[in-house]
Formats: sequence, structure tokens, C-alpha cells
Amino acid sequence: MMTLMRFPTFLLALPVLAADFDIAVYGSTVSGIASATAAARQGRRVALIEPSGHFGGLVTGGLSNTDFRTLEAVTGFFREYMDRVLEDYTRRYGKDSPEVADCFFGAAAEPHVSERVLRGMVSEQRTLQLLMKHRLTSVTREIDSIRRVRFRTAEGEVEIGAKVWIDATYEGDLAAAAQVPYRIGRESTREYGERFAGVLFFDQGKILPGSTGEGDTNEQCMNFRITMTNRASNRLPVPRPPGYDRAEFVKILPYFASGRITEIYTSDHSGILRLQRIANAKSDMNDIKQAPVRLSLAGDNNGWADGGEAARKRIFDRHVAHNFGLLYFLQNDPEVPAAIRAKANEWGLPKDEFAGNNHMPPALYVREGRRTIGEYVFTEHDTMPAPRSVRAPVHADAIAMGDYSLNSHGHQGAGPLYPTLFEGDYGFSTTPFMIPYGVIVPRNVSNLLVPVAMSASHVGYSALRLEPTWTALGHAAGLAAHLAVEQRGVTRAVPVARLQKMLHQQKQATVYTSDVPRESPSFEAVQWAGLHGLLSDVVDYRTAVLTPLKKRWGTQYSFAHPLHAVEPERPLDEKLASKWRERIPCAAGVQAVTRGEFLKMAMARCGS
Repeated sequence: MMTLMRFPTFLLALPVLAADFDIAVYGSTVSGIASATAAARQGRRVALIEPSGHFGGLVTGGLSNTDFRTLEAVTGFFREYMDRVLEDYTRRYGKDSPEVADCFFGAAAEPHVSERVLRGMVSEQRTLQLLMKHRLTSVTREIDSIRRVRFRTAEGEVEIGAKVWIDATYEGDLAAAAQVPYRIGRESTREYGERFAGVLFFDQGKILPGSTGEGDTNEQCMNFRITMTNRASNRLPVPRPPGYDRAEFVKILPYFASGRITEIYTSDHSGILRLQRIANAKSDMNDIKQAPVRLSLAGDNNGWADGGEAARKRIFDRHVAHNFGLLYFLQNDPEVPAAIRAKANEWGLPKDEFAGNNHMPPALYVREGRRTIGEYVFTEHDTMPAPRSVRAPVHADAIAMGDYSLNSHGHQGAGPLYPTLFEGDYGFSTTPFMIPYGVIVPRNVSNLLVPVAMSASHVGYSALRLEPTWTALGHAAGLAAHLAVEQRGVTRAVPVARLQKMLHQQKQATVYTSDVPRESPSFEAVQWAGLHGLLSDVVDYRTAVLTPLKKRWGTQYSFAHPLHAVEPERPLDEKLASKWRERIPCAAGVQAVTRGEFLKMAMARCGS
């Protein structure tokens, strides 16, 4: 552990504490935890710095039903976290228990379980120091690198130096303070040629008239992910929140009178809160896109991304008043039909969660903060099939992969043109995609990596903005920072092939496959092959038939994507072998019986 040392200063009445590390990570999101842990596991001296008193970001703050489509897409650090959650439930309840079944391989965990697991992963690292309640106040730059960063604490000010910095905050606060250029809001359709860019009305898979595609600075709407339970012994009523205004909610009453809304908690679009079950009779309640009544407050969150403490507190408090005021109204107002009130009261706040915050989640779901400008800007086009392939474009410098739809909850509330639609609310399917190293490397700061507020358009970011994807990039950032220390802290000088090899050895995928899991003996060779474009030739795009994903569990999780199998045990036909040898000429003499054998031999001969 590093010891904070005092040094004299003539600028403050009180002394300033100082410390130096190899790597410093700002933000204890799971991405930040992954960064810090990955670097510490390499023996680096690491500081994990959190501005608030809340550890773990959204995963320990209410977002318990983790967003991804298929298990095959979740690898690396986040899958390790899930494994530990599953082990926790198995140890306490037994492998055949309902709790184990309801946690879905560790993806649907109670917040306090997630926090226990994540704190355990951090505490295992002897060279990692966790610094809570350290709020950034200023950054000192030297030419194009961050020299030192000053933080405010309850005891005074702390100044920290590091060879490499990682900004793992949802908002990109460190990057902004270091003068990294960034975007807030939306690009126009003209900027990157994206269909879903700018002002947009979208419904039933179609872009509607009135969509202008013009860019703006409106921020994607936010809400709380509200942990609730229907277990009577653990259930508390929702309290009347500060700032409650009944007049805000009486407009809901006609929906009950007309029969438009008959349920409160549903898994489809017919209710008010999206019920997503997690272990121990709990649910992660979320906003329902395109529902007649929304948790999200489009427009009221504008100013969060660039806001200071006072602005963010005002926006936070406004969402507390609305989100919990809505529940309080539904559970208590005498004009709400008795049958609806009874249904609303079937769920309440759990006694065993967030005891220090009146049992309400402490983290607001910031879907999108700043987006830094990096070496590569990830866009809608990176999520769609490449020409003459069923797969997304190949990125030879990929450090992670993702698997989610283009998805935004909206930027402006419903208006006269479409009274039931939030403007900017869309959802559109993608193919699993590769994420290049350049998205986390800012253009103008040499010793900084940004795995959460990364470089992407609004539309591209809408497929990236998920905890498993942020965490995969955080895992990569931690290892990249470790390698950058050897390059005098210059992150763009990191040997990417070496980074990729380390990621593959740590069972993080950089390309999606449906049939080569992390424990497969072919995993590393198949991942290497994906970086060289070999998997793009496995399925003939001219005869491929794409079928919808088959649901696996709940409303969110599906079985693996079709057309993304590698079949490493399948005999290698000469036509495919010729294509592969053409793509990597150094494998010209490789002869193999199966696909997997060829890829292993080619990696051994050609791999760096």
C-alpha cells in the first residue's frame, strides 16, 4: 500500500497530502474496478479513487439485471465477477436453490451481493489502494500529459501523481478536467452518415416523418434503477420523497379510467415500471421505453454531463422527487383505483438494501455522459454487418467486443406530433461487434485512457453503454496502462498485439463466437484468428439466412447468435483453407485436418 506523505505548500493554510502511483483510476464503477484490479494483478502500484461514498457504480446502486443479449458475449473481468456472484449464492443457498436459478449465472445479483463480491476482488490486491470520497478539483498538465491531480477530501486536499491515468467515471470528469475534447448530445445524420443520428421519431422498427436528423446538445434521459421486493417480511412502503408534487402525477389517472393501464409492474410495455427479477424475490425496476408513463425525465437531466456538484445535485433531487414520487402516488393516492393501489403495494423497498440511503438506490442511471474524442470514433457502422460478410467490420486492434442493440431511451418528451413517443427513443438490432483500442485513447493527452466516456458518436455509444462492455474496456485499459508504464506512460505507444495476447490469456474475447467459450482449448487461437479477419469467411453471406434470437431467460437474455459459429472440430475444407492462407500469407504451408488445428498452427507460426 502507498503511504500518503505531507509536503509543505505556500498556497494553502493546511498542508496538502501527496502520493505517487504507477497507475491511478478515477471512478469506482465496475469498469474502474476492472482497470485497477487488472493493473494491480500485474504488480503495479495502483490507486482506485472514488469521488463519492458509494462504491461500485450502478452495479451496486440498483442496476442488478445486467444488460447484455447472450452469455457468449460476456468474458474477461465481468464474467469473473459473475462467476463469483454465482459462487456466493451457491455457497449460501445450495446449487439447486431458487436463489441460484434466479441469479442467472451471476448476472442478476442483489446490490449488496455485488458490492461484497467486488470489494472482495479489490481487497485481494496488495498493491491497490482504494481512496473513497476524493473529489477531483484540478488537473496539472505538463505538455500533453497529466502531471498531478488534486482532490478534495473531508480532511483536506490530496495531490496524486501517476505515470498513467484512467478515467472510469460515467461522465468523463477527469478527461474533461485534463482538457480532452468531448461531445455532449447528438451528432447530425450528416456527420457520420448514421440513420439514427439527430432528432428522431422511431416506432415499430420505422423512422417516422418529422425526424430531421439535426444534432443538438440534449442528453439521453435518466432514471433510477429501483430495487424492490414483493417478500412481505422484507418489504417497506415507498416513503414520500422531498419535493413531492401530487399535481405532477394526477395526469396518470385517465389511463386507469380508460383501461389503458391495468398493471404497474410488467415485463412488456403495458405497465409503468419494467419488472426484471433478481434473486431473493427482488426486482430491478426500470423505465419502460415508449410506455405511456415513464420513469425517465427527458429534458430535466440536461446539464448533468457538464454540471458541477450543485447542478448534479439539483438534477439528482429532481429525479428522486419524480421516480419515488410516482411510486408513492401509485401506492397511496386515494384517487388511484383501489385495485391499482393494491397492485402497486405488492412491491416495496427492501429492508436489506441501501440502509444508509433510506433503502433507495444511491446511484442515478447515467446512460450517457460526455463522449471523449479519441484516436477512433465508434459509430453505428461498426455495429452492422460488413460488406460481403455476416459479421461486423474487423478491427485488427480490437481490445473488446460487444453484443447489444442500438438503444436510446430518448432526449425530449412526447409532444404534439407524436403524443405517446419520446423523441430520440429508438431500438434497433445489431450484429456482435469488435471495439478498437483507439476508442479509449484520447487524441491530446498521452498518459490517459477513457474506457467509459469513450470515443463514439451518440448512436455508436448507444450500443456500447452497458456495464459488461464498459468493464471489458476497463479490463483492457488496466492492462494497457500496465504496458504503457514501460513506454514512459504513452498510451498510444502500447504494443497492441501484446495487449491482445494478455487479454486472450485472461479469457477476454475480442471477437464474438457462439461455440468457442473461454474454457475451450481453441479460445486463444480463434480470438487471434478473428483479429486477422479469418472468421469473416466461415459463413457464406450469399446463402446465409438470419433468424431472430431465441429467448433464453426472462425478457432480456437470448441463446447465441446464429451464423457466428466457428466449429473448430469440423474438418477443414480446402476452399476455406485457401481463403485463410490468402488472408495470412505466413500460413501458406500450414496443413491441418480440422479448422481448430489450422488456427492453432497458424497462430503458432504467424502470431506475434
